[in-house]
Amino acid sequence: MERLEKKLAEKEKELEEMRKILSSSTIEQLKREIIKELEEKYNLKNLEARIIELSKAIENIMSDILYIKSELRVSQSKRRDLVEIKEPEESGSKEEEKEESELIIVD
Repeated sequence: MERLEKKLAEKEKELEEMRKILSSSTIEQLKREIIKELEEKYNLKNLEARIIELSKAIENIMSDILYIKSELRVSQSKRRDLVEIKEPEESGSKEEEKEESELIIVD
């Protein structure tokens, strides 16, 4: 009877160890399956590539905007210079017209 009880205790220990081994391997297998399903469902690698592509496109657009902005500033400063030059000429031509209208031509 004692011998059978010892064997039963040993078998119970073996059974417990087997349960632990199965549960840990089962957990690892479940983790792998979940990760695989998530990757398939969301195409994580494709999403990462798309995000990188979009961020590069945004960088290019921002650099284009900054270039255009600087060109506009240069263009506006040139226009201001031209306007300042033209203003004295216009006022001078008006004075000439006034002087010509005041002149009396005698034959």
